[in-house]
Amino acid sequence: MQLALIMQTGDQSDRTFPIARGRTVIGRDGRCDLRLPLPTISAQHCEISLENQRAVLMSHDTACETLLNGQPIEAAELSDADEVCIGPVTFRVAITQVSEDGSTRMTVQRSDDDQTH
Repeated sequence: MQLALIMQTGDQSDRTFPIARGRTVIGRDGRCDLRLPLPTISAQHCEISLENQRAVLMSHDTACETLLNGQPIEAAELSDADEVCIGPVTFRVAITQVSEDGSTRMTVQRSDDDQTH
């Protein structure tokens, strides 16, 4: 399994952030693996752990919510096409499954609303 966070922008130029195996810390601090330099995001806002074919999102700061599909979480398993909101930034989760023959398949797509703009 491979995982990426896709930041969808209004001008259709999505930005993709691959998430490495192990632990990826997301936040405002320059030492974070994925840096989001916005004042409403905590220094170490949340993290994603990717191990044993599971991806888990964990919030680090109860004062600054991390949302999964619109709901605040402390820890939750991620699935393909989930929506993660970190402060004002929204990502779509893309999980690529790797077949036994080595081929890959990414299943996340833009929603119809996103394609009409």
